[in-house]
Amino acid sequence: METSVISYSRGILLPSVSSQRSSTLVSPPSSFSASSSFKQRLKSSSIFGDSLRLTPRSQLKATKAKNNGAFTMTKCEIGQSLEEFLTQATPDKGLRTLLMCMGEALRTIAFKVRTASCGGTACVNSFGDEQLAVDMLADKLLFEALQYSHVCKYACSEEVPELQDMGGPVEGGFSVAFDPLDGSSIVDTNFTVGTIFGVWPGDKLTGVTGADQVAAAMGIYGPRTTYVLAGKGFPGTHEFLLLDEGKWQHVKETTEINEGKMFSPGNLRATFDNSEYSKLIDYYVKEKYTLRYTGGMVPDVNQVRSSLALLLLNDT
Repeated sequence: METSVISYSRGILLPSVSSQRSSTLVSPPSSFSASSSFKQRLKSSSIFGDSLRLTPRSQLKATKAKNNGAFTMTKCEIGQSLEEFLTQATPDKGLRTLLMCMGEALRTIAFKVRTASCGGTACVNSFGDEQLAVDMLADKLLFEALQYSHVCKYACSEEVPELQDMGGPVEGGFSVAFDPLDGSSIVDTNFTVGTIFGVWPGDKLTGVTGADQVAAAMGIYGPRTTYVLAGKGFPGTHEFLLLDEGKWQHVKETTEINEGKMFSPGNLRATFDNSEYSKLIDYYVKEKYTLRYTGGMVPDVNQVRSSLALLLLNDT
């Protein structure tokens, strides 16, 4: 999924959420039927309860746009808020709401990452990765955001790979897969980490491809907090900066990535067993390519987009 934002850079979109608290609480959809253990995880995190500003559900009928949620924007402006950009980019109210909810979650995760204690691990997920406490909190926040959007049917994450019913509709709804905190193992080194997610129309997360997505995005938590999003039907990726007052502002667009002289090789240990991969690395070193590798996929993918000239390598 990490490469979705880059390979999906033919389209873009994104939301904004005010940092001010809303006086209107949004109750979970009555049809939410996730497992009891999963609901307990959500229940233990009340961060979203009184801070999420959303359109009341009665005013948010999930209607399937003629373009299946694709972006229809023909012009974007640097300096726009995420909400302004999103409103112009797509007529699909459900997609706008979902992305606004995710934007709120990213804003909260950014704060939690900055204040996280990384003294130990909590558990190991089914993929064999260590989970730091901040991983699990980010996971809860993102599931909560999708639940409260009322338009997400199914969701899964790297930490919870089983499909979870978020209570949204099938017709006109969406399904989301995400990695809550890519690079969590380097949080304690104060390196940049991030969240990445993809959005598909309907109720399927299997048998679909990246080209089927209506949006793909990543949140980058570093010296700055940014939200980069690509959407179907609109060229390029767009970067939004989290301002001090908690608002997202459009600061950069990227419409093409050229061939460059930097490379980012993952899993260098594989060069010992894979002679072809070893030859490839030797080639880039001899050709005086510059090595750029942080240990986190999100910041490396973002460097592809930011530098406009980078080569990502990974032997699996």
